[in-house]
Amino acid sequence: MISRAHCEVVESSHGTAVAVRVALVATAAALAATAAILAATPSALFAQEDCKFMKTIELTEPAVGTLRVNAGAGSLSVRGVEGANEFRLAAKLCASDERRLEGLGVTLRGDRLDTTYPSSRGGLFSWGGNRYARINLALEVPMDTNLRVDDRSGIIHIIDTGDVTLEDGSGNILIRDVGSLTIHDGSGSISVSRVTGDFRLDDTSGNLTVDGVSGDVVIDDGSGSVIVSDVNGDVTVSDGSGHIRINAVGGSVRLDEIGSGSVTVHDVDGDLVVRDGRRERIRYSDIRGKLDLPPARRGSG
Repeated sequence: MISRAHCEVVESSHGTAVAVRVALVATAAALAATAAILAATPSALFAQEDCKFMKTIELTEPAVGTLRVNAGAGSLSVRGVEGANEFRLAAKLCASDERRLEGLGVTLRGDRLDTTYPSSRGGLFSWGGNRYARINLALEVPMDTNLRVDDRSGIIHIIDTGDVTLEDGSGNILIRDVGSLTIHDGSGSISVSRVTGDFRLDDTSGNLTVDGVSGDVVIDDGSGSVIVSDVNGDVTVSDGSGHIRINAVGGSVRLDEIGSGSVTVHDVDGDLVVRDGRRERIRYSDIRGKLDLPPARRGSG
C-alpha cells in the first residue's frame, strides 16, 4: 500500500490565511519522515522571501533503482538515506498570485517526479517584475538510487546517491558522494566532491571546483575558473577563458584548449600534454611522466 500525505496552505503577503485545505491520508511515521527531510534540507531551499502565495505538498512512493526528475524553476535537494526503501518528497509551491499558484503542481509516480507550471500560451500570464511561480523540491531516496535530472533554474544540491546525469539551465550546483556523474550546464557555479566513477562536464559559464574523483575527469568549459584536485584517473580539460589549476592526479593531464587565464599543474603521476595555449602561461611541477607543451613564442622573455 502506498502511503501519501498531502497538505496545502495558501497565504497572503500579510500572513492571513485566505484558504486552508488539509487532506491527510498517511501514517504518523510518514509525516515524521517528511519532517526529517525538511530538517536536513539546506535553508536556502525553503526560504520564505518573495513567496506571496504558498502551498506545500508531501508525497511518498516505493523506491525503484532509477528516479527521473523533471524540475523547472525552483531549487532541488536530493539526499540518499541508508536503509531507505521509498522516495520521500517535500515540495514548496510559491507564486506571486493565486492563479499562478493554481497552475503549479507536483507528481511522484513510479520512477518519475514531474512538475507543472502555469502556461504562458495565448497571453494567459505575463512574466517579469514581481510576477513569479516556482517549486522548491526536497527529496530523500535510497543511497544507491541513480538520478536522471532535467532542471531549468535554481539551486541544486545532491548528496549520497548512485550515478547522476544532470541537464541544467542555470543556478549553482553542489554534488558530493555520488557514483558516476555527467553534467550539461548552462550557467552557475559548480562544486563536486567524492565521485566514485567518472566525471564529465559540458559547461557554458561559471566557476568549477572538483575534489576527489575515482575515475577519469573530462571537462569542456566555456568560461570561469577550473580547479581540479585528487583524481585517480586521467584529466582532460578544454577551457575558453578563466584560470585552470590541477593538482594530485593519478593518471595523465591533457589540456586541449586554454583560453585567456593562467594554468597551474602540480603532482601528476602520468604525462602533461598541452595542445593549445601559450607555454609562458603554463606553470607545472612534479610531473612524473613526459611533457608535451607548445613551443615558447619568440621574444616572450
